[in-house]
Amino acid sequence: MATAKAKARGRPVVRKAKRSKPKPWVKYLVMILLFPFAAVLLPTTLVFSVMMAPTIVAYVTDRSREKYLAITVGLMNLAGTLPAIIALWSRGQSHAAAMDIIGDVFSWAVAYGAAGSGWLIFGLMPALVASYFKLTTDSRIMGIVRRQKALIADWGHGVADGTELSLPPEEG
Repeated sequence: MATAKAKARGRPVVRKAKRSKPKPWVKYLVMILLFPFAAVLLPTTLVFSVMMAPTIVAYVTDRSREKYLAITVGLMNLAGTLPAIIALWSRGQSHAAAMDIIGDVFSWAVAYGAAGSGWLIFGLMPALVASYFKLTTDSRIMGIVRRQKALIADWGHGVADGTELSLPPEEG
């Protein structure tokens, strides 16, 4: 209905690009392919699932459609989880090694600290971007004001007032 009103008024119709959702069979295919890897690499799956818990929380709490919070926290959390996974693989991919790593406070601090830095980045970035744009806008305004003053000095106050133009004498 909104498009019909826009067409009647002579305005162009702007449609938002819809984000395509994956087909249900794609989700099932991914699950079928990931299940054998999770079963074979069970100690890695255990460590990974415990250390990546903040990402799951961020995904559940992020109400936006794009899930930027989950992406930011997830990537930082993954970076913090990788040392624990590498330590597990260097110890020999066993359940005992997985439980040792899960019981290690340092592994938790690295993984969860990295996730916390993801939350911090997500929280601070809008303020940083806003201050950057404010500084650049103020700089542009100052440049325009300087240019306007130079034009007024060259052409007179009629340029600024919009009333009378004092044109320079024609050369010729």
